[in-house]
Order: sequence, then structure tokens, then C-alpha cells
Amino acid sequence: MRQLSIVSIVILLLSITTIDSNSQNTLNKDAWGEMFCRLGLTEDDLGFQPKGYWTRYPDPKDIPYKMLAFDDLFAEPQYIYDFVRIMALSVEDYLHPDYLAEHNNGLLKVAYYCGIRNMTAQFRDYSASLWAEIDDEEPLLMAIKGIYQQTGRVYRFNVLGNAADFPLIERDLREAIAPIHIAVRKAVARTILHLLEAHRFQQIAVRNIDYQDAVDCWRIRQLGETQFDGMEYFPQLEDCAQNLDFNSIYYAGCKLLESSEQLADTLIALKESLKIDWKKQNMDVYTPIGRLVIAGTGKDTHQYSDAFLVIDLGGNDTYRGAVGSTPSLEIPISLTIDLDGNDKYINDDEFLPSQGAAILGAGMLLDVSGNDYYQSKRLSQGAAMLGIGILADLEGDDEYRLWTSGQGGAYFGIGLAIDNRGDDKYYLWGDGQGYGGVGGVGTLVNRSGDDKYYCEPLAEKAFRPDYHSKDGKLNYSYAQGCGIGRRGDVSDGHSWAGGMGTLIDIEGNDLYESANWSLGCGYWYGMGFVYDGSGNDTYKSASWTQAAGAHFCIGALIDEAGNDVHQCWEEQSVGMGFGHDYTIALFLNRGGDDVYKLKDNGLGYAINMSQVFFFDTAGEDRYITGGKGDNYGWNNFDRFNPPIIGAFQVLFSNQICLFADMDGKDNYTIIDYETGAKGVDERMSDGAEIFFPTEAELDSLANKRYYGLGKDFKDWDGPEMEYFRDKMKKRFEGFKK
Repeated sequence: MRQLSIVSIVILLLSITTIDSNSQNTLNKDAWGEMFCRLGLTEDDLGFQPKGYWTRYPDPKDIPYKMLAFDDLFAEPQYIYDFVRIMALSVEDYLHPDYLAEHNNGLLKVAYYCGIRNMTAQFRDYSASLWAEIDDEEPLLMAIKGIYQQTGRVYRFNVLGNAADFPLIERDLREAIAPIHIAVRKAVARTILHLLEAHRFQQIAVRNIDYQDAVDCWRIRQLGETQFDGMEYFPQLEDCAQNLDFNSIYYAGCKLLESSEQLADTLIALKESLKIDWKKQNMDVYTPIGRLVIAGTGKDTHQYSDAFLVIDLGGNDTYRGAVGSTPSLEIPISLTIDLDGNDKYINDDEFLPSQGAAILGAGMLLDVSGNDYYQSKRLSQGAAMLGIGILADLEGDDEYRLWTSGQGGAYFGIGLAIDNRGDDKYYLWGDGQGYGGVGGVGTLVNRSGDDKYYCEPLAEKAFRPDYHSKDGKLNYSYAQGCGIGRRGDVSDGHSWAGGMGTLIDIEGNDLYESANWSLGCGYWYGMGFVYDGSGNDTYKSASWTQAAGAHFCIGALIDEAGNDVHQCWEEQSVGMGFGHDYTIALFLNRGGDDVYKLKDNGLGYAINMSQVFFFDTAGEDRYITGGKGDNYGWNNFDRFNPPIIGAFQVLFSNQICLFADMDGKDNYTIIDYETGAKGVDERMSDGAEIFFPTEAELDSLANKRYYGLGKDFKDWDGPEMEYFRDKMKKRFEGFKK
């Protein structure tokens, strides 16, 4: 028996050795694996799994409001690409013209993968469970009557046992409904019942919310500007975040998403088939849950303080104030649909959410087609705080202008800005364009077109000065795929995890401009992602940017194709693959003849126990640096080595920094930015390999868990990197604009 046990143990040990060997051989087949092999690393050395005994480290178990994926991606960063790719694939699949032609749930699908699933795992991507039984003879009247019944409001007034002479709600409603064609009435009636159910779930969601807390939260408008360093604590906001039934809010949002697309498709089909005067399809009535408006195809002006459903059938219209957004706590569900026309959406009130935004509710604006103009101040254009807000523009060359908090931005909720087709322009002061503030998911999706994303870089134009820039001339952008938390360790101890900010652009020659903290950037348990599918793109930013972050976070920039330009133009630049203080950063550029230009540190640069991965997979690329910074896999292996008391946790962590150019005849240049003089950068060249630390330096270190490698493979002929291979099947092989 004892002999059998010994034999079994030997066999088991041999099996484990074989498995480990096979795993390592698989890893060694691609460029990533070769670099890991050169450093003596395995897959098990990736990522961070913080422990409670890491004194002074902000234990993730004690940091509330983390995103579902954070801990796992922090521990297994090799799966960041797959995670981001799934979101991008949902945009390709479900906003594809062929899918939209056959289905009316494309927006819901995209919202699920790019928003809802990242906040809660309790939904799946089936449907919004829309259900409506409408009356055959008077569908719209009976649907509105249902609102009165469900909300407990009087529909037929009476006094002393007799019917009152007035008001006569039913008579007034019949008169207002009379101009509306019966087919339109039926379509709108269904949507009303869908929104009524959304309203019911919103009421469920806020059942434990203190009303005064809700009122106080409504007036908060500079949350992004005050939370990153914990400059003001809002206890009422935290109370609402802990007591709100978020899933009921998101369920209400799902109903807006699917119902809006369903109604828009139905009305467009009716406009093609019915030979009626569509200009005369007009109606404006009050209901207990908000105003209901139907407008024809004329040139209309809309301005309401209480709208829950606005439908415009076409024309070059102007919208002012709250549009497809919660205008007050009393109107927590709001949907606006505009079918056609070159429209203007203008909101001049910074305390009014607008253009697909919500506070403690669900708001959505769907503009189907036309070259539109959007202008607002705060919390707008796909934004939310304690709610879900969606702006969807399906076609046209559009322009979006906003101060802060929007264009796909959220705090304790979900903000989605979706644009399907057209050459679009975005302008922002900060906190947007794919911004996940505390406890929020903010996503900007733009499927096709040559687009321009601009976040004001200069403090003299929008005063948000960042002390990291020289003389504070440049701004905190917090934009373009950025997740930012509340760093309470430097103030009142209320540390909240950052959310997830994502910018997805599938096709087109795009321009991205910003200053600091942008373009795939994380901060304080936040995650920031940028995914660009194809096109010759230009990225211009300053510092803490283009796959970067600080303090326990994740940042990634993925560009799948094209001849791209990446520039960090500020003197104190750190970017294009940079991490500080337990940051995971991934920069991946696939194919194309690319240009990288920066003045200071970057191109694979890790400090204070971070893991940074820079990969350019192909093309004849140019790398232009100031020659004075730390680049090409450098890491600060000699800092806190051995560690001081405050850096105890570095004993249990690996600092890893990789720079790799995998193919092509590349050029490495140093430029003196004052004189313009150029020279060859001797630090890197085709076929070169640099270790940080060197073997001699490593021998001298007390803590040897530092691994840096810069490598130009010259002509890589091995397999595609497994971790960054597109493993998914597209629903449609051909791309259609």
C-alpha cells in the first residue's frame, strides 16, 4: 500500500511537470512568450492579487463600487484585449445595417455589452420583456387612461355622488387625439405602456431613497472636478448609491432602449406606406407621469419642463432645455424620438440634464437621421448620475459640444453615447467621451466615419489646470476612455473606486486630441479603454495618456489597423504605455506604418510596481523621442529597493515592463525640441534587445522582482500573439457604412 502511494506521488509530480512544460512551450511560441522566456517569467507572474497583509496598500476588499471585471483583469491582464474586443464586436454586429434592417433591438444589445453587463451580472442580453395589450378601438386613449389608473390619479372627477361638469379629462384627450392616424395611435400606445412599466420599476428602484438626499444629489454638478483627490465628500450621494435598486433602474432603461427602436422602425414604415398629411400629426397632452407630445414633419420648436415622451416625425427642429432626460425628480422616465431632419438641441441650463441623461431615473434621446447639432453644459449627451442615460444618433454628420460630464459619462450609473454613421465632431471641457466616474460606466460608441474627438487641452480656455503640466497650463482631461475614482486616502478616508470609461470607434480616419489623463487611462481603481478598429488615425495628447494610469488601475489603447500617429507633445510627458503605482497598462497597435513622438518618458515605461506592455505588431515605424526620458521597457528597479516601511507590498509583487516592435524596418530618432537637431537613437534599433535592469544591476538588488525588456524583433515570422488574437466570429464579415 505504501509502495503504491509513493508511485502515485511520483506519477503526479511528473504529470504536473509535463503540464507546466507544455504550458510554457505554448507561451513560448509567440513574441510575448519569447520575451517572457527571456525574462524568466511565466503567465503566473502576471498581474496583481493584493492581500490584506499588504500594509498601507488600499485593500481592494475595502474599496467600494469597483467594476465587476476589475479584480480579475488586475490579476490576469493578458485578457484585457479579449474583454475590450467583446464590447467592440457588439458594436460591429448589432449596429451593422443588415442587423438593424431585420431587428429592433440593436441599441439594447450594444447597451448591454458596452454598459449594463459591466455594472451588473444579473441581466443577460435577451430582451427588455416588452409587453402591451392595447385597445383595438381607442388604443391611445386607453393607454393614457392606464397611466391614471396605475398612478392612482383621478380620471373622472365627481362630487356629491355626481359626475363633475369639468375638468373632463377623457373629452379633452379625445379631442387632442383626433388628428392622429389610428396606426400611429396604436404604435404610440404600445410605447406608452412600455414606458409606464419603466416608470413602475423606477418607483421600485427609489423605494429606499430619502427624498431630501435625492434633492441634494440633484444639485450636484461638479462631481468629476471634486472627487479625484477627495476634495468634497457628499454623504447623501453615498447614501443614495447604497440604497438605490440599480437593477430596477437599468431595467427601466432597457425598456426605453428596445421600445424606442421598435417605435422608430414602426413609424418610419408607416411614413412610407400611409398617404396622409404627416405635418398634421400633432398632439400635446398632460399625463400624471409627464407630458406626451407628437409633432408632425414641420419645422418645430420643442421646449418642455415635464416631458416623458416626445415623438417628432421629421423636419428641421429645434429642441431647448431637457430633451430625452429627467427634467426633475418628478419626471424620472423620459424618452424623445426624432425621425428625420437637421436638428438643433440646445440646453443653456447647467443644472438641467439633457440630451439623453438621467438622475435617479432613465432618460433617452434617439435621433434616427439628419445632420444634427448638440450643445449643452453638464450631465448631458449620454450621461447619468444614479441612473441610466442614453443618446443614440443613427445617421448623419453630427456635432456635439459640452462642458463636462457626458458624451458617454456616468457616476454611479450608466451613460451611453452611440453614433452609428457619419463624420462627427465632439468638443468637451472634460469628464466625458467615454468616462467612468466613481461607480459609473461611461461609453462613447462611434461605429463609422472620419471623426474628431476634442477635449480642451488649454487651461486658459477651460480652467481645469493640472499641476503635472508645466506652469499648470494644461488641463485634467479625464476623457476619451478614462476611469477615475475618489482618492480618499489624501483627505477624508472615503475612497471610492473609479468606474469604467470606454471609447470605441470601429472605422474611419479619426483625430483624438486632449491634454492629461486621457486615451485609455485609469486612476484609483478605475479602468479606461480605447478601441479603434481601422483607419489612419492621429492621437495628440500631453501626459498620463495613451495607455496609462496611476494608483491601482487599468488603462489600455488598442488600434487594430492603419498608418497612425501617436504624439505626446507636452514637455513632461508620460504616456504611450506608462504605469505608476500598481497600474496595468496595455498599448497595442496592430499593423501599419506608424509614428510615435514624445518628448519625455514613455513607450513602455513602468514605475513603482506597475506592469506595462507596449506592442507594435507590424509596419515600418518611426519612434521619435527627446532622448532624455526613460523609454523602451525601462522601469525604476532601484526605487524602494530594499523597500521602506510604506512600500512593504513591493516584496510580493512583480514589476514588468515590455516594449516590442515585432516587424518592419523601423527608425529610432532623437530630436532636440529646442533646436530641432536630429540624431540616431542609439538606445534602440532593428534587432536590438535591452534589459532593465541589466544582469549586473539585477545581481546588486535586494529585491529582484523587476523585469524590463525592450526588443525590436526586426522580422518576426512566428505566430500571432495568442493573448492579442481576435478569437471571436463576426456576425457579418463585410463592413458596411
